[in-house]
Amino acid sequence: MPFFFPWTVGSPGEIRLRLMQYHWAQRAEMSPAAWSLETTVRFDGEIVGCQSISTRDYLVTRTGETGSWLGMKHHGRGIGTLMRQALCAFMFDHLDAAEVTSAAFVDNPASLAVSRKVGYRENGIGRLKRRDGEMVLNQKLVLTADTLNRAEPELKVEGALQLRDFLGLNGRDQ
Repeated sequence: MPFFFPWTVGSPGEIRLRLMQYHWAQRAEMSPAAWSLETTVRFDGEIVGCQSISTRDYLVTRTGETGSWLGMKHHGRGIGTLMRQALCAFMFDHLDAAEVTSAAFVDNPASLAVSRKVGYRENGIGRLKRRDGEMVLNQKLVLTADTLNRAEPELKVEGALQLRDFLGLNGRDQ
């Protein structure tokens, strides 16, 4: 269970319900003060995972935290790297991010390898509870526009202006 939240614990029905409730809540609670942008990742027409960025006080901090999930059968094909590169490029190029943060448990070398490929740098270690009675070390990471290893081809984006308006990035009160 490589996640801070126990997404993979429970029956398939419980996991499915918890996932839907989480995504519904993220959409319902989105505001300029605190938001999470949840994206669907498709590869060859198939949904293979999701990539997100969450933040509070973005108009002040210009910082968001990435999170992702990629189906096991799609690991090792470069998809995880591409989906993180795309979201980070979007944040820097379209939402004026100063930095993007992430984190992974130190016993999750695959996630840490993706972060290194994208250009994240280590930014301290935290101690967290993962399961009842289990402490785990969590490697914190930070990325800037200068350290981002960009994917090719260039990212094509639609709807960024409307999102910027909603988030208050264009100088209008929302």
